[in-house]
Amino acid sequence: MTQTDFTSSLFDLAKLKELGGFKAGDLLAVDPKLYTKFLRHLCRTVKHDVVTKNMVFLTGLSAYTSEPINLFLRGESSIGKTYNVVQTLKYFPKEDTWLLGGLSPTALIHQYGLLVDKNGDIILPWDKPDKEAPVEEKEAWRQRLIDARYLIDLRQKILVFLEAPRYETFNMLRPILSHDAFEISYRFTDKTGKGQLQTQHVVIRGWPATIFCSTQEKYIQDLATRGFTVTPETKQRKFQAANTLTGNKAAFPWKFDNDFDFMLLEGYIRFLKNHLQDFKALVPFGVELAKTYPSKFPRSMRDFKQILNLIKVSALFHLHQRPVLVRKLKVEIQGKNPNVPEYREFEEHYIMATKRDYDFVMDLWNQIRETTETSAPGHIINFYHVVVEDVAREKPEFTIEDLADKWNSKFEDKKSTDAIRNWTNFLCSIGYISKREDPDNKKRNLFKVIHANEKIRENTILPFSAIFTLESLKSWLREANSITAKNHILLKENLISENETNVDNVFNQYFLSENESLAVINLGNHKAISGESVNRIDENHKIVHSLNFQLQDLKAVFWADAFFDKHECGICGYEKPTSWKGETFKNHEIWLCEDCKTKWEKLQEAIH
Repeated sequence: MTQTDFTSSLFDLAKLKELGGFKAGDLLAVDPKLYTKFLRHLCRTVKHDVVTKNMVFLTGLSAYTSEPINLFLRGESSIGKTYNVVQTLKYFPKEDTWLLGGLSPTALIHQYGLLVDKNGDIILPWDKPDKEAPVEEKEAWRQRLIDARYLIDLRQKILVFLEAPRYETFNMLRPILSHDAFEISYRFTDKTGKGQLQTQHVVIRGWPATIFCSTQEKYIQDLATRGFTVTPETKQRKFQAANTLTGNKAAFPWKFDNDFDFMLLEGYIRFLKNHLQDFKALVPFGVELAKTYPSKFPRSMRDFKQILNLIKVSALFHLHQRPVLVRKLKVEIQGKNPNVPEYREFEEHYIMATKRDYDFVMDLWNQIRETTETSAPGHIINFYHVVVEDVAREKPEFTIEDLADKWNSKFEDKKSTDAIRNWTNFLCSIGYISKREDPDNKKRNLFKVIHANEKIRENTILPFSAIFTLESLKSWLREANSITAKNHILLKENLISENETNVDNVFNQYFLSENESLAVINLGNHKAISGESVNRIDENHKIVHSLNFQLQDLKAVFWADAFFDKHECGICGYEKPTSWKGETFKNHEIWLCEDCKTKWEKLQEAIH
């Protein structure tokens, strides 16, 4: 499939049948590249914004797990926050995706609430007795209404706040969004059809996945510590690609109709919704990851829990491509003869997260870590690294005017001193810079970078092989068996397999790091693999891969949106999710990871 050809399918259904798709219950369930094919299909209508698309998609998937995720999109207007969300969630059932504006509590209840009696049975209008009904029936109906309440069930729902909800609505939902309570009871006063006031009883149940597209209000920012924060890209290459897409839609509107692949992908999401309730996920390397995770601040506890949730979501998405731990349980029950114990046997199935899930999530986390830990919009973080740090290298203390001059000398998008002042004050509030009154001019402030925070923001994420080995997996399994001493634990290669396997096979297939596929970007000090040149031909593009290429060998870098996948970077040699390509002066094309692409851009700045 070329970048402009969307007629050929992403899926070889005949091959998926051979792999056991029918046995899994959905053909797509056994496709090893299923996740990247979702993103490839999404690339038709959403250009660039790889991190944002991933986070929105995983947040939507988390709605069908026991620990849904909160996601906050921050940034300036018109950068595609709402567009990203709406397009990414189109694969999810419409009844599960609630696109909400500035709802009042009353509107929320009347649009999404069901009137139920004390037993939880829905009360329907035609249940009301007619005029000729017996007195007892009318009294029973009256009593049923007295005990009635509105139920808003948020389980397996994705709440998208296109605008900030009203403060009263937010306060009503907050215990649910914070996962403080699974069910809350709420009373409010409402007007009847005759204009009379009456007290309504509302019960809100369940934890939904939530996405906030508007986060300016302070009360929403306070909730952001309980989720991830991401900002869509704001670079010219994305704007140009988006305009080209808009032009294509205008020229060939039928080209973007929902196709057969969309039907398959949408069907797989429904398949997950119906099956994930039967499975739980576990992270065998959870303890080892906890020991190495930076835990210097209180919010690290929340962030770490959210990272584990993301790893579980990744594993559950691939539930038929991950190893399975089966707990065979025997529970004593009350039999006919109280003197003779009877037992009932049942099984619990746990989908095991693997190295692939670790690499994938750590890659994402490394790219959103700073915006999440600070709850800062990406453009302000970019301003700090590109402008503030640059000025700080020239002057130990600087003014707003210094920062504005530096910004306007670097970028075509000119900013006023007022805009720069707002950004700078935000950086002061999160502890990146400090300010003091200028002793020579009391009408202005002097600013200084707080260098003590540099080591705090340093990435210490380790490659998987450094935290988890075969002995680690065996130790974990021994402890699992000791905890479940009265029962029996076994391992299977996947849900389709009927045979038990052993720990060595599971490790070799799912956890072995002999070809360290380090997905984490910006770990620093990535070195190209030395030795003889390794050349391969890419089956799609016939791209030459050579691990001997250097950054200075590249004359151009460009984006191939339709081919987002894990590719081996021709510079550092690591396999990472990317769509960047580099063209050498000898007209070879190589894949390029985000890290090496950024280094190439900095090299060009230094040269020019």
